Amino acid sequence: MARKPNDPRPEPIVVYAPIGELKVYELSEAEFDRLAAGSTDQLHLNFALAMLPTALTILVTLQTAEIRSDRVYVAYLVAFWALAVQGLISLARWWRSRRSHDRLIAAIRARMPARPLLAEQFASNSASLGSGSGRELKDAEIDG
Repeated sequence: MARKPNDPRPEPIVVYAPIGELKVYELSEAEFDRLAAGSTDQLHLNFALAMLPTALTILVTLQTAEIRSDRVYVAYLVAFWALAVQGLISLARWWRSRRSHDRLIAAIRARMPARPLLAEQFASNSASLGSGSGRELKDAEIDG
């Protein structure tokens, strides 16, 4: 949008810092969906970190408190075993699948071919000249 002629604000200063290299990766729809869904590993770890300390608390309660009612004792015992087993299952599932997201990203990055030798020559020649930009060097290479 153009500025009005009577706008009292000063012109903005725009500073552009170009990046040295831009890599573009192609993704399949399935890979994109897996990345968008995020990692399910943390959910398993969260459940394990909630259940295992609770099971330990119940175990300490069973060992230290005197429970007179058999019904309450059995309820504590069932709660301990249910939390301990489910916590260990969640911990094992997290351990088994904890790197699946990282493996997908590594597989996508592995598709990138090595940089061409010509790009290395441009970078080293422009650095050795010490003046001007790489664009001038590229134009000189094309012309001559």
